[in-house]
Amino acid sequence: MNILESINKANIIIDVRSPSEFSHSHIPNAINLPIFNDDEYKKIGTLYKQNPIEANFLGASIACKNIANMLKSNRDILNHKNKILIYCARGGNRSLSLYSVLMALKLRIERIDGGYKAYRNIVLNHLNNKINRTFLTLCGNTGCGKSELIQKAQSWSIDLEMLCNHFGSSFGFVASDIMQVKTQSVKMFQNMLFYNLTSKNGILLIENESKKLGEIIIPKSLYEAYQNSKKILITCDLEYRVNRILNLYQNIKEKDFFATIEKISPYMKKEIKNEIINAFKNGDKYRVAELLLVKYYDIKYKKVECDFFINSNDINKAYMEILEIKENLES
Repeated sequence: MNILESINKANIIIDVRSPSEFSHSHIPNAINLPIFNDDEYKKIGTLYKQNPIEANFLGASIACKNIANMLKSNRDILNHKNKILIYCARGGNRSLSLYSVLMALKLRIERIDGGYKAYRNIVLNHLNNKINRTFLTLCGNTGCGKSELIQKAQSWSIDLEMLCNHFGSSFGFVASDIMQVKTQSVKMFQNMLFYNLTSKNGILLIENESKKLGEIIIPKSLYEAYQNSKKILITCDLEYRVNRILNLYQNIKEKDFFATIEKISPYMKKEIKNEIINAFKNGDKYRVAELLLVKYYDIKYKKVECDFFINSNDINKAYMEILEIKENLES
């Protein structure tokens, strides 16, 4: 059985790496039951460089203690009902230690040969090759509700902004901060993207994002796939766009606002920049959003040739029209 078959078969996936390793990136839907905590892992690693034999003995003693505690506190997970898959970094002693104990208990257990590294090789191989999926790509100016439409289509969409934890625009990092979401690591973004591409069938709805979202670069294979797909232009009246922007950025910090304005100021006229700043200081956030949309984002937006056109003043009606397009393409 290959790695992906094992992942799909399991209803419990256990990552036994340290909490820091897990936090940086892991197999989607995995839980972290670490054989060593961060300090223990670092201590054993340092000792191994000086005395491998002593490091192995120390590691074994700590692992035995931690596995004993793990068995006591995780009986709801570590039981005969679940199909369990475990992995460590490279399929070494950390996963082997827990695997051996659970095998002795006759639990339904599998272990990823080659560990997380083997899984990552599968992810990178998939993303570095042509993506043979059919996409329906949403285009349109900032504030037209593209993100809302992607979220409504959660079961059949790829939400790149959510996978990156970045909201796409020049103020994208600010929105992430307001919503208190941690910026995603590149590896975790790739893992989640791979998971979405391989777990959803049929046409996939996606937003026409640029090649880079924050610090994350969209894989060339994916970018080319949605650029060459059927496209829907989403439009709506300015007042709806302004209200969406206000809803997202209503709690923006003053320092973040001014820092971003300075960052984008080379791309707007000085008098427009000053008008935006004065409106912000006067508390007229509606005017701020209106000016940014009309005098910055709309000018910056690169028009693309689209196949379908939908007005999103009524977001629910717009989504129903997208569903109709999807059904017609599938028929």
